[in-house]
Amino acid sequence: MLLRTDNKEHTDYEENWPLHYYEITDIDERERILKKIISDLRKETDSGSQSLNEVLSQNERRLEILLKRYPEKKVNGVRVDNFIAAWMNLLITGRLGINFLNKGRIRKEVTQYLKDLCVLDFPTDEILIKEWEDFAKFWIKSCVEDKTYDSTIFGLIRLNDKNLASKIAGDILDISYFIPSKFGYENDCKAFRSVLKKTYTGMIDNGVKYWNEMEPS
Repeated sequence: MLLRTDNKEHTDYEENWPLHYYEITDIDERERILKKIISDLRKETDSGSQSLNEVLSQNERRLEILLKRYPEKKVNGVRVDNFIAAWMNLLITGRLGINFLNKGRIRKEVTQYLKDLCVLDFPTDEILIKEWEDFAKFWIKSCVEDKTYDSTIFGLIRLNDKNLASKIAGDILDISYFIPSKFGYENDCKAFRSVLKKTYTGMIDNGVKYWNEMEPS
């Protein structure tokens, strides 16, 4: 099995908040609970407690990031994941051949997709890093389980674990290094790339070995 197992039991989401925040898979429910937490904190912060104000600020930041990733727009009743959309568009656009005629357009699109991933023009903090981690876990798990991703020749042949792991690592490096470096954004992507690498090597059996084989020297 390529993925490492991590079994968790269901617990009260509000208990030890925000420990179980990302276990709330229904985004509408996640937003509802988060807004309830914020509302309760606002009532308590009337006392002027500095510690409560800090906790309130953290949860307001959490809500800001949630809405950046999951705007209220729905497709077939499901909240759109802007991170997934930006990731896929970045792979497609960034892998196009670049020439004098299209370089400006591709740069503009790549820049926007990195903004949609909160990599550009958005402050990086521990709460954003946690969101990137959650996204990375979701994306890697989806790649491993999606039969169209781990196959070749129109889905007739499945990739073995090593080749699948290498393909995932290659996509991560394209998104977080090779494509951004074409437009001078490689340094802007360092924090994002670090989160992706840490998540990949933590989830994939022999992940460090596969990553080191793909990472540029």
